[in-house]
Amino acid sequence: MKVGVALLYGLYNSDNAGYQGYLNFISQKIKTEKLDKIVLCGGFTDPNRPEESESSTAEKYLRKVTEDFEGYVLENSSITTNQNLEFASKKLAPEDEVVVFCDLIRLAKVIWISQYFLLKESQENIYKSIVEFTQKKDLTKPFLKKNLTVMAYDFPNRTKEVTIQQSFAALIDVFALYNENFNEMNIKQRKMDFGLS
Repeated sequence: MKVGVALLYGLYNSDNAGYQGYLNFISQKIKTEKLDKIVLCGGFTDPNRPEESESSTAEKYLRKVTEDFEGYVLENSSITTNQNLEFASKKLAPEDEVVVFCDLIRLAKVIWISQYFLLKESQENIYKSIVEFTQKKDLTKPFLKKNLTVMAYDFPNRTKEVTIQQSFAALIDVFALYNENFNEMNIKQRKMDFGLS
């Protein structure tokens, strides 16, 4: 089975043109990649909309633009990228061909975390594959390894502050994979960022 895993970035609302562009990108890939199902990853992260998850709001929009596709699976318990991919992995079979969709600015960490949870690769193997990938001329093209593909969407109008913030987030998330204390700190910080605690 060919399965998509879409990492989401907040609750969808129609005022956010960049986010709508990302969901349109995913809707096109559902068709062009001939996905059998797609796991939408994102939990209840907005205390102002406590009944809605990131995944439920994305699903609602995607159903409007992909009327002939019924293979939506919601992963609505996660609040970090690590949790997105960890919890999504429980909804996949080992033999599935998996396509992960993410924000281009987060590509490096998503490639790392995807290999950790979806391929069960060692640090050494993940490191080698990323070094090899960075030697390619066009880093916007999909990352391919075994039965894993990672595709990224370039959100428009990124600020310098967001770019810097995400470069640090990459380190924080990857280190949290290998240290439970760091992982707990990461989850606690994300809850504070969202106003959940």
